[in-house]
Amino acid sequence: MPAKPNTERPRLLLLVYLFFRTFFRFFNSIEVRGLDKIPRTGPLLLASNHLSNADPPALLSHVALVRLPNVIAKKELFSIWPLSFLLPSWGAIPVDRAREGGDLGALRGCLTALKNEGCLAIFPEGTRAKGRKLKPKAGVALMAHKSGAPVLTVRIFNSDNFSKLGKITIVFGGLRRFEAPADGDLKAAYAEFSESVMSDIFSITEEQ
Repeated sequence: MPAKPNTERPRLLLLVYLFFRTFFRFFNSIEVRGLDKIPRTGPLLLASNHLSNADPPALLSHVALVRLPNVIAKKELFSIWPLSFLLPSWGAIPVDRAREGGDLGALRGCLTALKNEGCLAIFPEGTRAKGRKLKPKAGVALMAHKSGAPVLTVRIFNSDNFSKLGKITIVFGGLRRFEAPADGDLKAAYAEFSESVMSDIFSITEEQ
């Protein structure tokens, strides 16, 4: 069960976030714009593009300046010590990406976090894009529908060059809410909403 939002998080997590903010500021001259767009209370889905392994720590450590986020993490990380001990208390939710039909346990964990007024970060592409155009997963739409949480889009720029000490920029966009379709075709509505979320993300410019 994920930790409750903004409570039951160990001080070590706050130190880890501080470390990452300092690291990215020093080595990548990271710039983050639009943190004021993050609602401080209520359920929230943060939907971001995914370029590299630097994305989760870069994004989450700065979101934590406003509110502590939950995040979905691949289940393999939970078998590595000390992550197996730390991740659950840090609000991470394990997901089995290979499970056919999706991981219902991960979905329940995400909905629990959202129904507890949590902030959940999600990468709709499901994996690192690596220069490819990926079809978004329907999970962001399903969770927005089932929880009633709005989706706040965010775009990360140049994190695929973080090891080369390239500058990373994170820009927050606008909110979008899921509206149930009049014809009841949820499958089509989920696909359309997920595509709209990705379109919103990639419409964010580095200069805005």
